[in-house]
Amino acid sequence: MEMKNLCGKIPLELHAKVRAELEQREISTQEFLQQVIEEHFMKKGVEQMAARTIAVQVTEELFGRLKAAVAWKGCKQKDFLLEIIEAGIAKVEEEQRYRQQEAETERAEPQAGEMEEGEETVAEEEIESGEEIEESTEPVQPEDTGGEME
Repeated sequence: MEMKNLCGKIPLELHAKVRAELEQREISTQEFLQQVIEEHFMKKGVEQMAARTIAVQVTEELFGRLKAAVAWKGCKQKDFLLEIIEAGIAKVEEEQRYRQQEAETERAEPQAGEMEEGEETVAEEEIESGEEIEESTEPVQPEDTGGEME
C-alpha cells in the first residue's frame, strides 16, 4: 500500500497526552494517527446507522490479556471485540435453532408409553367388542415336551 506523510502542529498539552498514550499502548505515532483517523471516519458512518455502545469493566489481568491478543492479531481492539461478539451470538443462535428443532421433533413423535391416534390395545378392542377378559391368578406352567433340554 502506498503511504503519504501527514503533519501538523498541535498544542503542547495535547502532544503530551498523545505521547503518554503511545507509551501506554506501545505503538508508533504512525499507527496511532492511522487508528485515530480511521476511527474518526468510521464514527461518521456509524452515526448514520443508529449505533449502540457496550461498556464493561474487566480485571486488570483480563485487560492485559485482551491487549496482548489484539496486539498479536494485529487489529484494532474494537474490531477484535466485535468479532468475538459476532461469534458468540452466532453460537447462541445455532443452539437456539437446535433446541427448537429438538422440541418440534419431540412434539411430532409419540412419547414412550403413548399410543398414536387410532392405535388400541387388545384389551380395549375386546372391551369394545363386548368380549370378556379372563384373568388368571394361577402361574403358567411350561409344557412338558418329553424331551431333554439341549
